Amino acid sequence: MRIDAQKVYKKYNKQVRDYMENLVTSLTNQYGEINDEWRVSLDLIAYNYDIIIKCQKDIEENGFEKVDDRGRMSKNSCIAICNKSQEILIKLLSAFGLNIMSKSKLKNIDTNDETLEDLLD
Repeated sequence: MRIDAQKVYKKYNKQVRDYMENLVTSLTNQYGEINDEWRVSLDLIAYNYDIIIKCQKDIEENGFEKVDDRGRMSKNSCIAICNKSQEILIKLLSAFGLNIMSKSKLKNIDTNDETLEDLLD
């Protein structure tokens, strides 16, 4: 399936759209096509990346502490949200073999001549 990332992810900012375009291109080059089953995971990658960007901006603007609705200083909730989104994003990227650790594991698999089916047995 051909995905036009700029159209599919148009609700996100340019940074997310550009990242998703590169990601889709990379996956297409590697696997020949984007499977329909991957769409939810790709959508979650875009969504969590967007959350991270928004949280980083909020933290830069408001700092690590914010004044809550009662006028007290409290931890900026964007810190926890950003951390959770980063965890999710790392797991999703790992599932696609798109981080350094996953790539090294995939490289080791390739050099051992094991197939995916061998690994799953």
